[in-house]
Amino acid sequence: MSLENLMSVKLKLINKIMQNIIVIAKKEYADSMKDKLFLVLLAFLLTLTIISIAVASFDFQNKVIEYNKSVQILESLGKSADSISTPQFFPLKMLRGVMDYLEIIGAIIGIILGYVSIAKEKGKNTLQLLLSRPIRRFEIGMGKILGNSWVILLTLSITIIATYFIMWFFGGAQLTAIEMEKLGLVFGASYLYIMFFFSLTSILAIKFKSLPNALIVSFVIWMGIVLIIPQIGDTMDPDNQIPGGFFKTMNIAKPQEKQIMAGFGSYETVRNATEESSVTKHYERLSFALLGIKDEYNGKAIAGIFRDKWLDGFWVLMFFLIPILIELFIFEKNNLIINKE
Repeated sequence: MSLENLMSVKLKLINKIMQNIIVIAKKEYADSMKDKLFLVLLAFLLTLTIISIAVASFDFQNKVIEYNKSVQILESLGKSADSISTPQFFPLKMLRGVMDYLEIIGAIIGIILGYVSIAKEKGKNTLQLLLSRPIRRFEIGMGKILGNSWVILLTLSITIIATYFIMWFFGGAQLTAIEMEKLGLVFGASYLYIMFFFSLTSILAIKFKSLPNALIVSFVIWMGIVLIIPQIGDTMDPDNQIPGGFFKTMNIAKPQEKQIMAGFGSYETVRNATEESSVTKHYERLSFALLGIKDEYNGKAIAGIFRDKWLDGFWVLMFFLIPILIELFIFEKNNLIINKE
C-alpha cells in the first residue's frame, strides 16, 4: 500500500472515530440537559450568585456611606480626614461568595453528571446495544467525557455571563480587559475542578456493582475534599487563630514572622501536606489570587500571579487529567455490561 493510500485510510479511521465520539457526546449532552436535578442545581447556583454579588455590592456601598459620614464629621470639627483610608473598590473581590458556591455546588453538579452518565447505562443495559455496533470502548468513554464537558462549560458560561451583568447592575462595575482575562482564567480553573468530580464519580459508578454505594462514597469523598480537609488546614494555621491574622494583629514584621514559623517546621509540613491533598484548596488559592481576594494580588499582573501560584494551577490540572485517564483506561479494559443491584 502506498504512503498516500495509507494516509487516506488513517484519515478515514480518525474521521470515523471522531464521528462516533461526537454522536455519543450529543446524546450525553441531551440526556444531561433533561435531568431535572441538574437543572435545579444550575438554577440554585445562579440564584446564589445573584444574592452573593448583590450583598457584596451593598456592603461596599455601606462602607462608602460610612466613610463620607466620617469625613463630614471630621470636617465639621475642623480636623483633617487624611487619617481615614478611602474605601477601594475592586470589582472581582465581589466574587468571593460566588467562588464558595462554585466550590460546593459546582462539585455536586460534577458528581451528579458523573453518576447519571454511568447509572443510565447500567440501569438499562444500553451499553450492550452500543458495544454490539462497530464502536470502540474508548470512543464511548471519550463521548461521555466530551458531552458532559459541554454541559459543564455551558453551566459556567451562563454563570460568568450572569456574573458580569449582575456586577454591572448592582455594583456599576465595568471590568477592564485584564479583569476579564482573570475572570476567564478562574472559570477555566472551575471547569477543571468540576470535571475532577465528574470523572471521580464516573469511575466509582463503573467499579461499584451497587450504584447507591458508588454515590454514597462519592459524597463522602466530596465532604472530605471540599469541607473537611480545607477546614482542618485553616484551623491548624497559627496565623488564623485571631481574626485578621495573628501576626498582623500583633504587629509582627515579615522577617520576624518567618523566624517564628521556622520553629514550627514539622508542624507546618503536616499542615501543608493536609491542604495539598485537597483539589479544592488548590483551586481556592489560585482563584482567590486571580480575583484579588487576597489583597497582595490586587492589581498584580497575571504573569506575576502565576509565578506565585503556578504550583496550585499545576495540581488543579493534574487533578483534572489523572481521573480522566483512569476513566478511559477503565472503559477500555473493564467489563461494563453489569446490571445494577
